[in-house]
Amino acid sequence: MVDCDVLIVGAGPVGTALALELAHQEISFRIVDKAATRSGQSRAFAVQPRTLELLNRHSDATWYLSNGQPLKAFTMISNRKLVTSIEFDDFGRKDTLFQLPIIIPQASTEQFLDDGLSRYGKVVERPVSVATEDISQDEDGVRTILRHADGTCETVISRYIVGCDGAHSIVRHAASNVEFEGAPYPMDFLLCDARLEGSNLPRNGPALCVGSGTLGLFPLPGGLTRLVAAGQAGQIVTGEEPTKEDFQKLLETFAPPGHGTIAGTVWLSRFRLHHRIASSYRDGRIFLAGDAAHLHSPAGAQGMNAGIQDSINLGWKLAAVLRGKAADPEALLNSYDAERRRVGQYLLGTTDRMFNFAATSNWLFIKLRQFFMPWVLPQVAQRDFLRQGIFRFMSQFGIKYRKSAIVGTATGFSGPVMGGDRPPDCALEAISPGTEARIHDICSGKRHTLLVFGGPSGETIATSDELRGAESRASGVLNDGESVHFILSTAMDVAPGHSYLDPDGKAHSLYGFSEPSYVLVRPDGYIAFLGPLSSLDELLVFLS
Repeated sequence: MVDCDVLIVGAGPVGTALALELAHQEISFRIVDKAATRSGQSRAFAVQPRTLELLNRHSDATWYLSNGQPLKAFTMISNRKLVTSIEFDDFGRKDTLFQLPIIIPQASTEQFLDDGLSRYGKVVERPVSVATEDISQDEDGVRTILRHADGTCETVISRYIVGCDGAHSIVRHAASNVEFEGAPYPMDFLLCDARLEGSNLPRNGPALCVGSGTLGLFPLPGGLTRLVAAGQAGQIVTGEEPTKEDFQKLLETFAPPGHGTIAGTVWLSRFRLHHRIASSYRDGRIFLAGDAAHLHSPAGAQGMNAGIQDSINLGWKLAAVLRGKAADPEALLNSYDAERRRVGQYLLGTTDRMFNFAATSNWLFIKLRQFFMPWVLPQVAQRDFLRQGIFRFMSQFGIKYRKSAIVGTATGFSGPVMGGDRPPDCALEAISPGTEARIHDICSGKRHTLLVFGGPSGETIATSDELRGAESRASGVLNDGESVHFILSTAMDVAPGHSYLDPDGKAHSLYGFSEPSYVLVRPDGYIAFLGPLSSLDELLVFLS
């Protein structure tokens, strides 16, 4: 007898995001965590725009815009002198509500997710621990022993188990065919959340101060500043644990004049970092997400965001299989590893290079860095395509699944977006009262969403009969409650309440549609298939 469909071990942002996805999909689950309460300490300090778009499917993520601090720039300082500031707030992106990363404590994101989960009447079970030997799987399910704080033990049978339990994942250790490939970084790291007085350091984004060592400065809400130093422990601290005086000395060594003084500290910590990735994110009925699957440096503020997006990718796939609506359940579940591990490998390699540039202890590289930084980085700051490339990586807008086996593009179609891409967003006007919406709002449901574009203004507009015919043909193979919506350049009598106006053709242009076309959007906010309406047969084959 199965007790729940999915058991989630670990209730950090990654585990709670998965719980939220499963609650949205009406899938039975339990989520447990060994900690009695959430920690008030926050290692992650930024939420990226793409993560905000995906969280907005559940709760109003514009909350972040008024409760966090936008990251507008990245400042580089070498030998206590300003080298350049790479600005991000002048791009003027029109295809998203969330144009900049938001600096906000991880604890605030956890509260946001907890609040969303509570609206479904779900809570995290605490404190509940699991040991590696307590997890076993067979062809029918996963057997897990939960150990409660009062000493009692409970055996739970689930269809699947997902390890969201961090770097030392118990669930990963229970997987017989998964290695955690990589190594620790050779240096130590110090962290201090402090209140600075008399500081003229920029607060529009992080500042990286390099010289013979490295000091990162990250503005936090509430007037706090996070200081992170990297180096050999004996060179950057005077004792076993860092002190306020250690960080004051680091400020005086690496920050430019006017850095201020540390008036008080909220959190002091010393830790090691690893760069590792699981050899597979799946072992039968065991799945891994977040730090349990991939560990990388904090460069670019990617870790928590990548983990949350792991969960969003996995959630709908588990749901489709559990509902019996996947044509090939194993292929769909395997696509989680295929799609997200490729992302993890890319992030691992990119953040590793960024981190080694910033935190290297190689004296020759340090000399070269000090020589070239004042020449190279100002050139980067002045070239829009380079700045936009940096922002595309950091914001995670650049994540694509084009090589995935479960996405596709109609033959001959070539536009700014393809199957596996993020769908651009923009506002649409109402045809009938109350139908104003953004494209992402329309595609925030539990199932796939089919958007039928009627064509931009001109001779290429589809007739209402053609649009109804396309809907009827697609509905014949849609079998899991998917919804169909129409985006039209002129008002016509098609599907009242599910039709929207694009009078200036902006939405058509964002997708590269010069004729009547369609886009099938997955529940995790990525394009499953798209093409011109004349290629509808290809979509029907794809769906079947």
